[in-house]
Amino acid sequence: MDKIKADVNIGQQIFDNVPSIVQPNWAGLILSRFDRHLEKVPIEIIELYEIIDDSEKWKDAHKQFGAIRNLTLKNKNADFEIYLLLAECVAKITYNSSGLPAPFDFDSGFYIPSLALKFSDTISDEYLSEEVKATILIFNRNKGVKKSVQSAKDLITYKKIDDILWNDWDPIGINDVAPRDEYSGYVIGLFKLKKEGADRIKIGERLLELETNSMGMPSNLDECLIVADKILAV
Repeated sequence: MDKIKADVNIGQQIFDNVPSIVQPNWAGLILSRFDRHLEKVPIEIIELYEIIDDSEKWKDAHKQFGAIRNLTLKNKNADFEIYLLLAECVAKITYNSSGLPAPFDFDSGFYIPSLALKFSDTISDEYLSEEVKATILIFNRNKGVKKSVQSAKDLITYKKIDDILWNDWDPIGINDVAPRDEYSGYVIGLFKLKKEGADRIKIGERLLELETNSMGMPSNLDECLIVADKILAV
């Protein structure tokens, strides 16, 4: 961990191991680790997420970088500055991935791992650092994925579904007190349903079944359908 924070060369190795087609998505996932730990996610960051989610909009990340830079210039909190600098780097590599002229510094992505880990150190949460590290190294731990564009995209989708189950579903109500992997065992089944083209009803009914049969929790289909819509929107 300390080596990643201190050595930009390690950051380069990590970034270079992320398939270029999903580098913005990877960076956005890292940035989003902190959403639940901020009093309010700046609208400029929310807009950046929307840009990242649509490769046709990656070109707009140049303007979005300017909006985030304005936040940085106005900011007076040293800890929050680390977060904003991280967001700036995410915007930079997103624009660079558009392939348009006048790209930002080629090494912008090298600093994402160290900035993310440094900001996690400013937040008092025993599980956050591990989650940030796991997301940073997601392609290092799945090295075979780099050889296939579809596999790289699937890994991002898989991780986003995992996030939805933890942040939006959380039927037991433990996402502020328990280890991050509580619902990870359910991701593969829901991922397969999405890949097979299941509709919101089928995914919602699967969530309902998990809540009632596997966990013994009270539930209703309408709430599960809201989560199903989020999964389909990934």
